[in-house]
Amino acid sequence: MKNISVSGLVVIAVLSAIVATLCDAIHVFTDTLAYPQPLWLGQAFWVFPGFVIAFSAMSLIYAALADNLGGTLRCEQSASGRASPLPFVECMTLFAMTYAVSGFGNFEPFLLGVLFYGTFLIRLCASYERAFLLLIAVLLGVGGMFGEGLLIQFGLVEYRHVDIFGVPYWLGGLYMHGAFALREAVRLFLFRHRPGGRAAASR
Repeated sequence: MKNISVSGLVVIAVLSAIVATLCDAIHVFTDTLAYPQPLWLGQAFWVFPGFVIAFSAMSLIYAALADNLGGTLRCEQSASGRASPLPFVECMTLFAMTYAVSGFGNFEPFLLGVLFYGTFLIRLCASYERAFLLLIAVLLGVGGMFGEGLLIQFGLVEYRHVDIFGVPYWLGGLYMHGAFALREAVRLFLFRHRPGGRAAASR
């Protein structure tokens, strides 16, 4: 991977983990999920560091795909450091709102699934470089469900409603919405030293 910012990776991982941990607290409050051995406010000690590791991995995987799929999928803008804070703030806010909806609406899992996957398709159609973003979203959706399913198999967390591998179907849709925020975060923080990015423009 070329021209990535290590400090930017740290910013993405920590900032995203803070937002996700606060949103996860909503899941605990609404009984969407429960931790067998909570440490603080119903959450396990590993929740925040787990999110830090997860978002670091997501960012690096995104960067690797953006660098290696340019000849297959159109992703010039998705791999560019030319980004502004506003799209990132908007996408992160929408992701947090979607997370909150998943908590307060968890007693209607079917409707949540329809809502999340349907609104994702609408947002995808209105976005840029859709094939690349869809790939990222599918990887996040499948990987997120599988990862949380593994935690459930080890008895570390439990969802109130279960559809497959210990998790609800709507969880994949929630992670797919996160693809928008991940793309803008990587462009803004991780790719900022790339040609045409903010750091290059300032020289």
